[in-house]
Amino acid sequence: MNFNDFDDLDDGNLPPSLRRPNHVPDPVSVTQLRGPRKALLNNPVNSLDDDAVSVVTGGVVDPHRLRQLVEAHGEMADSGLLLAKPVVGGTLYVIPPHSRYLDMNVLPDFVNQRWLHQVRTAMDVDPSPRGTVTYDTLVDEESGQPRAMFVVRVADRKALAAVVVDSMRKTYEAQGQQNIYTDSVLQQGVKEPLTLFLVRVVFDDGTSETYLVTGDGNSRLVSMWLARTGGDIDAAAAACTAAVIGPVDHHGPRRPADHRSIRTMVTQMATRVRNGLAEPLLTEATRREGHTITFPATVVVGAQTEENTALPDLVAARDDLLASTHVHVTPWTDGAQHTQGMQRVYRHASGNGLIKAAAYKVLLGQVGPGQMHDLLQLPPHRLWASALHQQVVLAGSATQMNLIIKQEFGMGKADRQRISAHMAPMALSPYRSSPNIDQAVRTFGNGGTITETVWKSPWELTTGFDPLKVLDDILERAEAGESGAIAELTVLGGTAAILDGYISRDRGSKLGATRQSGKAPFRAVPNKMLHMLASTLGGLRMLHSIAYAHVAADPAILPKQFHTANRHIDGVLVRDGDPRRDKAGAMVTIVYEWDLVYAADPVEAEAAIAAENQKQRDGSGTGDDGTAEDVRQRRLLDGGIKSAVKAANTLAKLSQIRTRDVFGSSEGVQTMRDQLKKIDELLIAYGPHPTGLLDLDDDEDDDE
Repeated sequence: MNFNDFDDLDDGNLPPSLRRPNHVPDPVSVTQLRGPRKALLNNPVNSLDDDAVSVVTGGVVDPHRLRQLVEAHGEMADSGLLLAKPVVGGTLYVIPPHSRYLDMNVLPDFVNQRWLHQVRTAMDVDPSPRGTVTYDTLVDEESGQPRAMFVVRVADRKALAAVVVDSMRKTYEAQGQQNIYTDSVLQQGVKEPLTLFLVRVVFDDGTSETYLVTGDGNSRLVSMWLARTGGDIDAAAAACTAAVIGPVDHHGPRRPADHRSIRTMVTQMATRVRNGLAEPLLTEATRREGHTITFPATVVVGAQTEENTALPDLVAARDDLLASTHVHVTPWTDGAQHTQGMQRVYRHASGNGLIKAAAYKVLLGQVGPGQMHDLLQLPPHRLWASALHQQVVLAGSATQMNLIIKQEFGMGKADRQRISAHMAPMALSPYRSSPNIDQAVRTFGNGGTITETVWKSPWELTTGFDPLKVLDDILERAEAGESGAIAELTVLGGTAAILDGYISRDRGSKLGATRQSGKAPFRAVPNKMLHMLASTLGGLRMLHSIAYAHVAADPAILPKQFHTANRHIDGVLVRDGDPRRDKAGAMVTIVYEWDLVYAADPVEAEAAIAAENQKQRDGSGTGDDGTAEDVRQRRLLDGGIKSAVKAANTLAKLSQIRTRDVFGSSEGVQTMRDQLKKIDELLIAYGPHPTGLLDLDDDEDDDE
């Protein structure tokens, strides 16, 4: 068929049609599903229970084909035609691509890793009203063996519908709606199979429901509901929950009448689509329903270890399967990838006995400050939850944790910079509601609190009920030279300083000769500055003061400055640890990052200020407008790259509506790619290497 044959299908509002919807049969009766159901149950590698198998067979378009795919006999007695997907620790067994009805038991991924790093945990002062919902591997109550199924726990059906709606909205909004394919669905349907997993949803009243949930293809699933309902995300979410979850105002599993109702609705839709396909001109309704009534899918039905036993961690297997599917881990932001990876690290460490069950709950954000105190006797404040992340990763079992981090993130070397960047979103997860969280995560990722005293040294978090008294106790022991207390104060005070904006990531634009916001007398990555502060009595007292003010959250309690060296100021001898006082005798408040940087090394600060003042007097290194030449050129480079990225994104969107020719000729595109490659080579060859402590390149012990 010629492409022009579809020109008359464009009604002026929908995108031009590229492919007609498939002919759709009616859902078969339940009795006709018994054959494929029995075949799947008898497959040697199947590890689903009866309810899950019924869900798999219940929404299939062609039961006869499904039976052929899952039946194990003769030369295929081991697993039939199921596909074996290698994952870390074993193999997932997947039903090959087949067609399924969208409205039957298929939910979007409502614990979506794409935006999970933005969900406010129970530890936050403003937690998510529905709490943190997480996938776990379902363990059979009778046999004690894990199944190839997830289990999640929510209050009731209404709560389930709420998290599904929230998931669909976040998927719709993620990355500027660049992963929504509504127009493509309306043009040609969904051609690439979605990967589905089984999930058992357990409600607070003890009842449960079983659904299919997307592993890979969540954006395509949401796009189908958007295409079905006209592009409004609220309408799409409402239609999805009404069809798949059903009435949310009654308790218990869906009734047989609910299942019959949805099959009747799908039958009526299939009839409308077939009638519409018989018309010479496809209507909008035919295209919307015809391209969304069914979709291609693969379904995970088995999970085994390399020893052919039940795979214990389906969540890790799913993560690894998605990483393999997308090659470059997953097409998400760094925050999403790092959050997902650290959750794998914690899960792996917990399985190896490196993290206790109570601490694991705190790390995942499943409990609030009060419950954390009940479980671990730590002060009931979220600063200690953040410190727990750091203590678990960096302290006593750091060598083993290092190995797990390298394994889960595929690192050849796990140094301070890499570890801080990867753990930042989880370490600061108790503060996700903070308006400055993005800046804090970037700062923590620039070395964080990982000083020599903190990393790979045995230190513990001090227990107690009153956070302020605990801080005073830690300071007293740190002043006495106790290394564990110094490490603890570095973490607590350093984290508070990062969160409150007293420490920011290292960058050249911070340099300045005047004490003011956003400036510093000399450059230092966060962990180097914390190392210098923690090496002096005055620095320890400043870290204590910052943490104290952070915890107190009282406008009348502000962090104070202390001298960090023995020296003469205006003819008066001051000693390390003495309070800094103004001419009225009042203690000087820490206001800017400048104050901490100066205190970290007053000698270097004075020398840097003198050099900068001399540079300004000489007028050296500046352009006609007084701006340093390197600053002007960086601005030009940064602005050009941002403009290029924006233009490329716009053309990419246009190419989905029109053709790839929007980018110009292939020769022109190749020239642009060569130019981008040249810029990349110049940045690698002449740009700065990642900064860290002076011994950053040698800071990893031989822990292979």
